[in-house]
Amino acid sequence: MVDGGKDAPKQPVEKFKPDPAVQPREDRGVTVRSLIFGLFLVIAVNLLANTVRYILHASYMAYDHMPMGSLILFLLSILVCSVLARWFGKPFVFSRSEWITIFAMVFVSCLGPTYGVSGYLVGLIATPYYFATPENRWSEFLLPHLPDWIIPSNKDGAMTWFYDGLPPGAPIPWGVWAVPLFWWFTFVSAVALAGFCASIIIHRQWSVHERIVYPALEPILEMSAGAGTGKRALPEFMRGRAFWTGFGVVLFPFVWNMINWFEPSFPRFPIVAGTWIPLGRAFPPQWIFLSTAVMCFAYFASLEVLFSLWFFDLVFIIEGGVLNRLGEKAISPYFMTGRYAWQTAGAFISLTLWWLVMSRSHLREAFLKALHPGRSTLDDSRQLLSYRAAFLGLGLSFLYTAVWLWRAGMDVTLILILLPTMLLIYFGIAKMLADSGHIFVGSPTYAWDLTQAAMGGAKFIPAATHAILYPASVAVNHFRGYTFSVGMHVNRLGDFLTRGHRRFFGGIFAAFVLGVIISTLFTIWLGYRIGGYNFEPNWLIIYAGQQGYQQAVNAIISPEPMEKGNYAFFGIGAVAMVLLNVMRYRFTWWPFHPIGFALSGAWLTRLTSFTLFLAWLTKFTLLKLVGPSFYRKSRPLFIGALTAYILATALGLVVDAIWFNPQGHFIHQWY
Repeated sequence: MVDGGKDAPKQPVEKFKPDPAVQPREDRGVTVRSLIFGLFLVIAVNLLANTVRYILHASYMAYDHMPMGSLILFLLSILVCSVLARWFGKPFVFSRSEWITIFAMVFVSCLGPTYGVSGYLVGLIATPYYFATPENRWSEFLLPHLPDWIIPSNKDGAMTWFYDGLPPGAPIPWGVWAVPLFWWFTFVSAVALAGFCASIIIHRQWSVHERIVYPALEPILEMSAGAGTGKRALPEFMRGRAFWTGFGVVLFPFVWNMINWFEPSFPRFPIVAGTWIPLGRAFPPQWIFLSTAVMCFAYFASLEVLFSLWFFDLVFIIEGGVLNRLGEKAISPYFMTGRYAWQTAGAFISLTLWWLVMSRSHLREAFLKALHPGRSTLDDSRQLLSYRAAFLGLGLSFLYTAVWLWRAGMDVTLILILLPTMLLIYFGIAKMLADSGHIFVGSPTYAWDLTQAAMGGAKFIPAATHAILYPASVAVNHFRGYTFSVGMHVNRLGDFLTRGHRRFFGGIFAAFVLGVIISTLFTIWLGYRIGGYNFEPNWLIIYAGQQGYQQAVNAIISPEPMEKGNYAFFGIGAVAMVLLNVMRYRFTWWPFHPIGFALSGAWLTRLTSFTLFLAWLTKFTLLKLVGPSFYRKSRPLFIGALTAYILATALGLVVDAIWFNPQGHFIHQWY
């Protein structure tokens, strides 16, 4: 069965086929100029995202799976080059492969700033010595287990200056950061390489055998294929009544609301605020909010997926409330917790294992290709790496990561459970994103939670492992699936390149490393210049580290065993997921996609369920009233809406920077 959904019309591998007459004469694949342009945007997006979050306090630039920072710079680049191509001709006309390369590089590099790597990394390594007090007992139970080669000391007030600001004339103490940052950069890069290599190994299974459509990439492919050719000032994708209708409908209310920024009494459209609607005592409420970004991307997903994500949110409301009334803690009060969280974890792991079993034939063929390239008929010439290089990269990066964690103090047994579990969870998140196009998919469970449960609870975990686990979470417990989910979409983009796939991978990995380094160094520099406390209202630098380390200390001082009821609910979720999968693959009329149950009650799913319902209702109504042919005709409407939303967010940043710095406004939220 095609995972794109039973209701979706059959799609060819390449859906957007613009008029050849308006295309560049030759698509030379991944060119040097596209790589250089991409690296330039990598630097720009990392500086932009950190500045907007820490100084301007405006829209989120690098939070979701389709980061707004990358969309803004990509779209503005297309618009500028389109105008320049009209004026100066061919030197400013980029081919589709070049635009794909440029977008992929800036897209990957958004794992660097704020909620990618650097925000968590700087906060977690700056926190231990500065916030240690006699009351929290960090000096007694935490600091002795943190090696000095990964945590900078507060020697001569280095961390104090980071949070309070550098004294006049004093130099930034880069020396205290140098060694820890070096080892952290190697660690996050090793885990990133493992994710990229694993995504390359599994890509053919999803793209060729299962023919997943990757809905979140549909607008990007449309824009890349319809960029400027020099024949007109605007890109080719910005044509037609449907495009401009969607563009105007979205742009008008956002620009109108900017007047309210200057004059609070001016009426405004309620498009950037939501509300919780209570549904009864002990039952979780329903969040009512229309996310323009979610709507624009979700429209390209299948009805089956959209309906299921909304339906199983209702299941959470009902079941979570009933469990709460029965005395089994299940809501918190808006999202899943306790028993229900373990039920969702069981469903998620069961679904991920199901997908992995479905991929067994391809994985076996890929492994045999890596062992004996000449004996296999499997073609990996258009892969970003050969299967041999991918398996070798995966093995070496895992080995380095394991040694790094062991030297940092983590127990070997825990490492052997943690790393495969991490990869399994990242695999699941990547598949859900590829299937649903839901740009706010977050992991419903984490590798550490499952590892701890496998050991019987916190009381069976050594103190040194508790201490190092939170810092390591920057890469092994990332809510976005780290580089696996990004890598799967990069691999899909690689399917549309004419040539230069191996060069493409080099540019992608360089973009990731450069993004992490630039973003981290800029965050540290900014802390010394303005003071980490002035990053407010950002949670990353000040509070995330305190909460994470305090949980570790509490687990050391008062460890608790795993409750038997949690195992039971984990099993219930796993078995229920198996039944859902059996029903889906046995009966064509079955309306539920298992993704909905695997994400039921998760915080990002709850915050977007109402928008997903509206996307399903809109698409369902149009398909029923007008017919499947209308789906293709309606696509420009949502491309136009997304284009307007991106430009409105960019305009909002300019207005905030000029008139409202440092108290900006949120157009693009984190849900």
